Amino acid sequence: MAGYRVPHPDKPHIVHHARRQTLAARLVGFVLLWVLVGIMGLVADRAIPGQHLPWKKLTLVDPVGAATKVKAARAGADPAACRAILKAGGIDYAETPASSNSFCVVNDALQIRSGMAPLKPADAAMTCKEALAVALWERQVVQTAAFAELDQAVVGIDHYGSYSCRRIYGQAEGPVSEHALANAIDIAGFRLADGTIISVQNDWNDPGPKGKFLHRVRDGACKVFLTVLSPDYNAEHANHFHLDMGGWPKCA
Repeated sequence: MAGYRVPHPDKPHIVHHARRQTLAARLVGFVLLWVLVGIMGLVADRAIPGQHLPWKKLTLVDPVGAATKVKAARAGADPAACRAILKAGGIDYAETPASSNSFCVVNDALQIRSGMAPLKPADAAMTCKEALAVALWERQVVQTAAFAELDQAVVGIDHYGSYSCRRIYGQAEGPVSEHALANAIDIAGFRLADGTIISVQNDWNDPGPKGKFLHRVRDGACKVFLTVLSPDYNAEHANHFHLDMGGWPKCA
């Protein structure tokens, strides 16, 4: 059987022909690869639920999925798109004027007025991307966990604040808190339809339904927010969940 013969260096036309064949083969391979990627994308688009596909538009009616956090961050970065998703999901809000105070700068902020279990206090100014994450979390995580573990709805969410002009842990020096940018909220507890109040501080270690509900709510928040800190993180978070859309990716 004849073996492969390397083009002879003193025959440039053979070398040129071999190079053309190699280039053609690479081009065909590149085209076939992208055709395969396109086919796989088309199949995925039809077979996989939208909450798992990052190129699908985010909506408040979709369950939380593998791509939710990415889509929430992307939509939140576009003020117009962010507000459009809130409106389409039935969230009513009021705009908050921009402000600047030392290292505390608030832009693109709003206050949720209705369309979800009310925040208490109600005057929680947040960036649109934070409000979008809060609304999505309330719809698809909090209420789902409440019915699964407690057989009733959450009708109010208690918090310790969203905007606060300070550094992390209120220190005089160090990194600026996401609260200083209105990009975070500290959740203290949940009010149920029958009047029961579930407290992060009092019920986090409860072995029954209250504790299971709080852990499901925390775990679900990790699929929506960029940063989620709970009593498992440190003593400073023993009485609340810190949820933000601007810090480092962390779930604890």
